[in-house]
Amino acid sequence: MEILRTFVDQYQGVYLANFDNCPFYQTPKEYETELDKIQDQLQDPLFVRNFIKSSKSGWKQGAFKNHNLTFLVTKVLQEAGDLFDTLDEISEDSQDGNCFEVLFDAFVELSKPERYDDPGRKKMYTYDHGSLLRLYGVRVGNDAIIITGAGIKLVDKMDTEALKMELDKMNYLKAWIKQENITDSTQL
Repeated sequence: MEILRTFVDQYQGVYLANFDNCPFYQTPKEYETELDKIQDQLQDPLFVRNFIKSSKSGWKQGAFKNHNLTFLVTKVLQEAGDLFDTLDEISEDSQDGNCFEVLFDAFVELSKPERYDDPGRKKMYTYDHGSLLRLYGVRVGNDAIIITGAGIKLVDKMDTEALKMELDKMNYLKAWIKQENITDSTQL
């Protein structure tokens, strides 16, 4: 497991995961971090189209089963641009001192019982309501979020193959953080 900074002299804010010694998943070699991978994939119309059409997306079983493919692809591509713009703003704003409000307004707990977990699994929506994309990460202390991946969420629960992988990545990172006794960003 490797945690990378988003800025050279970073001491808090948004960090990036690279899964290099994980037994069930490896960040592809052509990408330095999971964020690099998802930025490349979620802005590629062919990748998005093929993913939505695949059984991994859950499209035909989920809440969007009555939406056509072109609509969903277009919506995901538009959301991806907005999501990465928002993440850039959050990353920059988190460097101005106390980043607690900046991070916790943007990243919410994965489920209500996890609200106070530290480390805790978090998600960020592109928009307040109706987002198809989620950015996933793990909170460390009150001043750091480590991005583990993203998902196109076309189902109610995280029960598709792709979304289960995102859960597994977050759980693996949580366990690694606890094993390494990391409690805040100064230890990243």
